[in-house]
Amino acid sequence: MTNEIYCSAATVATNIDPSQVPDLVVPAPPSDLAALIRQYRSVRSAVVVQAMKAWLQRAGSDLPDPDRRGIALGTATGAGPDIEEFLDESIRLGDHLVNPAKFPMTVHNAAAGNAAIAAHCRGPNIVVSEGIHSVWSALTAAHALLHDNSADIMFVGGFESQRLANGSTGTIAAFIALSAGTAIFGENRIASPNTRSHWAGVLPRPQGHADSPEDPHPCEVGAASVMALVKFANTFAPAHGGAAAMGVVDESEAVAR
Repeated sequence: MTNEIYCSAATVATNIDPSQVPDLVVPAPPSDLAALIRQYRSVRSAVVVQAMKAWLQRAGSDLPDPDRRGIALGTATGAGPDIEEFLDESIRLGDHLVNPAKFPMTVHNAAAGNAAIAAHCRGPNIVVSEGIHSVWSALTAAHALLHDNSADIMFVGGFESQRLANGSTGTIAAFIALSAGTAIFGENRIASPNTRSHWAGVLPRPQGHADSPEDPHPCEVGAASVMALVKFANTFAPAHGGAAAMGVVDESEAVAR
């Protein structure tokens, strides 16, 4: 595998008004998310699949074979909200009446599996959970899989959920793609050159750094993780004014802990 890895612009999806997501600059396309929620019985899976579909709608026509497409997702909150919903329904209705279709969505990698089905990905499929570092660690893992020639394209992203003031749960998902080629990105233009400047610090700064918070209290994990995912999406935001310039990532620039 060449040392040159190219990255696409990000796509995002959320079950809340995108304008209510602080600092998010990547536009979330309109969608019939309600239909996906009915299909998957899970907001998490629905939002992740929607973000993936938004990327694929703008992709080139020459995507690699399904066996050469991989996914790396990072998440701190994972299937936690789905587990809570399943248990709440079980307690409220009784085990014999709970909807069994909801149980598979309580598995931590359910959303990644559903995204793989939607994108016909039969290559590597991994989920990384490392607190607020999750999505950045998934990016590092995807980079390594490309250099190991385990895939020709890696869809990289994350999903996080946060309890909102009205008691509901908001979920956001984001995807980019990494590949040694560029044609497959289609209208997902190559991320702008400022991506290179971000890449050297692609993981959040070490604990105690002046520009980063200490590890969050457990009750704040959802909010902190959403903020980390928004930063990831914004790092790969489409360039303003349409066409974006090519950003090359050399192996020497890859993340090292």
